[in-house]
Amino acid sequence: MSHSRSSSGRSSLLPVFLTVFIDLLGFGIVIPLLPIYSEAYRAGELQLGLLFASFSAMQLVFAPFWGRLSDRIGRRPVLIGGLVVTAFSYLLFGLATNMVMLFAARMLAGFFGANVATAQAYVADVTEPRDRAKGMGMIGAAFGLGFTFGPLIGGEMVGVSMMAPGFVAAGLSATAAVVGFLRLPEPPRHRGTATRIFSFDTLLVALREPRIGTLHLLYFLGILAFSGFESMFVRFGLAKFPHIFGVPEAISEATMDQILGAAPIAGRYMFAIGLIAAVIQGGLIRRLVPRFGETRLIVAGPFFLGVALTVIGLASSWTMVIVGCAVMPLGFGINNPSVQGLLSRAVSAERQGAFLGLNQSLGSLARVVGPVVAGAIFQWGGASLPFFFSSALLLIAVFVAAQYGRRYAASFREEA
Repeated sequence: MSHSRSSSGRSSLLPVFLTVFIDLLGFGIVIPLLPIYSEAYRAGELQLGLLFASFSAMQLVFAPFWGRLSDRIGRRPVLIGGLVVTAFSYLLFGLATNMVMLFAARMLAGFFGANVATAQAYVADVTEPRDRAKGMGMIGAAFGLGFTFGPLIGGEMVGVSMMAPGFVAAGLSATAAVVGFLRLPEPPRHRGTATRIFSFDTLLVALREPRIGTLHLLYFLGILAFSGFESMFVRFGLAKFPHIFGVPEAISEATMDQILGAAPIAGRYMFAIGLIAAVIQGGLIRRLVPRFGETRLIVAGPFFLGVALTVIGLASSWTMVIVGCAVMPLGFGINNPSVQGLLSRAVSAERQGAFLGLNQSLGSLARVVGPVVAGAIFQWGGASLPFFFSSALLLIAVFVAAQYGRRYAASFREEA
């Protein structure tokens, strides 16, 4: 398929990387500020939880819509248009004076947050099948770096003013839109071939076709397990290792002030995990895919992630927690691009956006469900049980991925 396609891919991937990175940087900036804003407007725990969930819930419902629309009208207008409106949503966030405006800003950002799924579809359009996981790894690295540096910047900027982080995020999204407008060509392959943009047939195909549905399941399980870790890490630390977080004794029911006080320490660990995972997705995956193949990597990914969570759950010292946190990026960093690469090769060229959008929807669902389930398990069984539960989910994922590899590895090798 040719030299022109690979040349086009190489020239287009950098602008896609920058677009996703800048956009996710803006998204990450506002995340640590949500509890602060809700505290300022006297929101309860339920309202705060709904505020966190509102963004992912909108993506859950509308990501397939944007994917199908990009199949129909092109990747470029969906990417750039989404960034423009996302910039407006962050502007609204910066200007918010009450919870209603905060909810409106987060829901608007979630509705137009089609950037990652559309960028993945763009990569699928301009890369050869054998290079697909490498391209997905670059998008994953941009996502990880943006999400890693964003909260760090946001935490520092809130000291300037409550409005500053939202305005900076708006400026970054607008910059990403300009970069896309100036540097991002439209891929020539898919336009005009999609069916209706509102349709359930993508989900029905995923349920009927094991080759596609199994990959969606693996992605969902990986995000579900990791989101449980993200949401419970601070509470786990306060309950088992309070001295690390500057608290004299263990806390099982942390107050908002205690969580906010512990957040900077937890943020440094999340920063390290995200940075290592981004490096793996952006660099190491290029060496691992040719050597082992994606069908083996989708087994190794949840295995390493499960080992990391088990080590953290069993930790009797903070050193063991650090060891678990060091192993975790390896699992997360090789799993996601491998699953997405296989998925993009398993579906037809004209429906990349639809199925990658559905995949992002399932990821959003996992981010809504994961913290709720992990919190309930924490209250019922203690600080370590959410990590053991996530490890059990990942053990299921290892078994499912192994069966998938045995069944389909040969067909993927033929397509490469």
